[in-house]
This record gives sequence, structure tokens and C-alpha cells, in this order.
Amino acid sequence: MFSILLLYYPVILNAQNKKFDKEDKIANKILNIQFHYTTEFAGGDIQQRFGIIHNIGIGWLFKTKKNWLFGIDASYQFGNDVKENVLYNLTNSSSVISTNAGAPAVISLGERGFNTFIKVGKIIPISKGNLNSGFVMMAGVGYLAHKININVAQNNVPSLTDDLKKGYDRLSMGFATTQFIGYYFQSKNRRINFYLGLDIIEAFTQNKRGYNYDQMSFDNGHHTDLFYGPRIGWMIPIYLTTKDQDEFYYK
Repeated sequence: MFSILLLYYPVILNAQNKKFDKEDKIANKILNIQFHYTTEFAGGDIQQRFGIIHNIGIGWLFKTKKNWLFGIDASYQFGNDVKENVLYNLTNSSSVISTNAGAPAVISLGERGFNTFIKVGKIIPISKGNLNSGFVMMAGVGYLAHKININVAQNNVPSLTDDLKKGYDRLSMGFATTQFIGYYFQSKNRRINFYLGLDIIEAFTQNKRGYNYDQMSFDNGHHTDLFYGPRIGWMIPIYLTTKDQDEFYYK
């Protein structure tokens, strides 16, 4: 999808980019296709389990002529910074986990997750020369899930089959809220469009597996997981101008 959009971006841009007035005096109604990346740091209960997490995603962001923003996006989370040793009960006296042949197993742990949000926000212009850009604040509600991804290189550990991994992966899900504050820019030539700033997520999760094999106990408690860090997004705009606006810009 990303490659197709990049391929057709110049076509979309040229179709819209007629001889418009370079001194736009009003804000535009714009539908943006957005791609974003966030470096997330863990906080709250989740900081005992994960360190730095990467977040990439895609979504839609609609900007009104009054500079209100309405968006929806979905993101994939991943990382290799796992602090919690959930497999300690499977190690032998040499502190290794053995394969079914008795050799040391090659196992790696990582973080995997996803989140999706519906958002609303407002742009505060800082220049009369470009009312489509300025400081931006957004907030939203949605859903988030994360787990410890257990990768056994050759699937040769009897205690870590796909079903048994579920007793160790700490799959957690729940309602989440998000806030963003930063800078939003849409160039008047319509070629450079981005936003950047601080993104914060608060997730109220619960372990969906219920029972942890390594701890030999139930985990039915509720957790508050925090994720925060810098986000940058790139936007492909589709300008939704009316006939009267077209006459103002292009005649």
C-alpha cells in the first residue's frame, strides 16, 4: 500500500496543484494519508517488562477549514529490549534451555503489540502566511495490546511449543488514551507535509492468559502501562476545495 501511494503521489499532487495563489489567506479543508514513527519509552507498570519500543503506523487525518483535526490510525509495536526473564524456570544448572536433543536452544525475546486510536485536535497557526500550519494538540481514545514474543530458532524446545508459549508471553490488552503536542506543517506548494512532537499513551490493561507458568500463579490484576516519546509523521494531502475556493485560487 505504501509503495502504491508513493507511486501515485506525484499524479495526485499535479492534479491538484494548478496555478493557485501562493499567498493563501484562508485555511484549507484537507484529507491527509499519514505514515508515522514513534520511539517509545516505557513507564508505569510496563517499565518493569520493556525498555525502548518502536512504533510504526498508518492512518487518516482530516483537517477542516477551522483547523480542527479528526483522525484515525493504527500502529504496530516492536522491540528487543525485554527486561523480564519469563523463562528462568526452564533453564538447567548451566543456566541454559535445552532442545529436545539436549543441546543449548537459540531463543530470543522481543516485544510485539498494536494499538488503534480515534483522535481529535486543533491547529493554532503562528503565521498569517500559512494558516494550514502551526502548533497542534491532539487527544484520542482507543485500544492497545502487547506481549512478549518468544522466538525459538528451530522450534525444538518441548516446553515452548506454540500453545505452551502462551503461558509465558504475558499477552495484555485494554482501553487506552493518547495525547500529542507538537508542530504541524503543510507547505503552500503542497509537497512537504509533516508533523512532529511528543506522543503519550496510557493503557489500562489486563493479562488475557490469566495464568503465568513461570510464576505458577494467576495474574488477574489491572495494570497501567505508559508509553511516551517523539513521533514524526509524513502526510500525503488531498485538498478538498469547493468550486468557489477553486475560482479564488486559480482564476
